[in-house]
Amino acid sequence: MNNPTFVLTLDLVCCLLSCVFLWSTLIVLLGLLKSPRRHPAAQRKMRFAVLICARNEEAVIRMPVKSIAMGKYPADRREVIVLADNCTDRTAECAWAAGATVWEKKTPSGGKGDVLAWGVERVLAHGGFDAIAVFDSDNIVADNWLDTVNDALQDGECVVTGRRHSSNAKANSIAGWYTVYWNIMNELSNRVRTNLGLSAKLTGTGFAFLVSALGPDGWKTRTMVEDVEFTVQCNIVGRRIAYVPEADYADEQPVAARYMWRQLRRWATGGWQVARLYMLPWICALAKHPSLRLFDIYFAILTGMSVAFVLLFNVITFIAKLCCGAAGSRAYTFFFGVLAFVCVMGWFTALAATALSQRKRRPRWIAILTFPVFSLVLSAAVLYTLVLPTRRWKPIPHVGSQDGKAV
Repeated sequence: MNNPTFVLTLDLVCCLLSCVFLWSTLIVLLGLLKSPRRHPAAQRKMRFAVLICARNEEAVIRMPVKSIAMGKYPADRREVIVLADNCTDRTAECAWAAGATVWEKKTPSGGKGDVLAWGVERVLAHGGFDAIAVFDSDNIVADNWLDTVNDALQDGECVVTGRRHSSNAKANSIAGWYTVYWNIMNELSNRVRTNLGLSAKLTGTGFAFLVSALGPDGWKTRTMVEDVEFTVQCNIVGRRIAYVPEADYADEQPVAARYMWRQLRRWATGGWQVARLYMLPWICALAKHPSLRLFDIYFAILTGMSVAFVLLFNVITFIAKLCCGAAGSRAYTFFFGVLAFVCVMGWFTALAATALSQRKRRPRWIAILTFPVFSLVLSAAVLYTLVLPTRRWKPIPHVGSQDGKAV
């Protein structure tokens, strides 16, 4: 059966799905042309509770504790608190020996969001803190991180995130793909959106917020991606996430395919959870207080999912054309054309983000050239978890290897 109208409709839908790239491209171009806001040095030093979530991380927990302790920020204006979540190794002992306060959680946890909620509740009960910073157990923090974040928070921002690097960027191609991905988040998402007055997006670690930015329930997240969820929560109530590129920190990336797949499945599952739980509150907030910032943040979260559906619909269109008797050459041309478009966009984005990133933290060229593979795996995770979501949060093991100690 040959139905030209049906085939044309499939082509048009596929093209419309591909148009999601246009919004992101527009934001990038306008954001790169806009000069970043510089936060003046603040005279007052706020008191920070620096929370580090850890579960069986004795191999790496000393790194964030010591790097923060060796920072320039006055020691009496910050307290490093390790949240030891049901640890069965020497995490608590190692953190205490490195100079941290250790709070041991013995009750069951459903993931990092639960641990943060427990830790934030204790911080609020303790009192005396102006802001809370959050790091992971494998982070290496620049000595000026707290100073630059303090400047931003006292210059009108409520929630800020720093610039994320990879401590093992050259370990292998998988670590390199993650490095490119974080460069894209830093330079072509968070930086450009902050320049335009829009909202950046938290990336799991290396962020801080004023205690006053929390709602009456404190830290309250329900999904597997507490960072994205908190980002949406803040935007719904009118607070943006500000990107502070001077606040550098690094963390260790997965180097094994099975851990990459585990993490990407968790990200994708959490993305679906956020989309489902916050679609109606987001629509209501947008209807009540229309704003480009609120529109953009939800669109930014859905962009990664849309790439997966562009690829899926391209396959469906290809099969439908062949079944409808469409010319084989035309079907193949359109199929590989869409695939090439996605790959070229991936290469171009990877190259642009790498060029804008710090030279000493760049991955090997092979990781940049093969970056579309990472995009395809992420898209596969999005589609896979739509049917078989991840049910239980599992940590990614760290070994403490890095290219260099300094950030």
